[in-house]
Amino acid sequence: MTDEAVARILKHAAKEVGVSSSVRVSPHTCRHTFAQMQLKNGLDLYSVSRLMGHVNIMITQRYLLGIKDKDIVDRGTQTSPLMNL
Repeated sequence: MTDEAVARILKHAAKEVGVSSSVRVSPHTCRHTFAQMQLKNGLDLYSVSRLMGHVNIMITQRYLLGIKDKDIVDRGTQTSPLMNL
């Protein structure tokens, strides 16, 4: 299956479920969303980098830019050993 065919399938599926046409839907945005969700759920940067097939962790770090500060603070609060004192 070609890249273009995958993009067409994603766009068609998005339209079918009512995703606004102003929202960009592409294989790349799916990868980006996957990476951000993994990071938000607590998977470490190195593991996300390996899952994404990146040869350099610096490539993966750019996905951190889209994560909101509140999400980072919330995750830090959930995993902090200080919360159990």
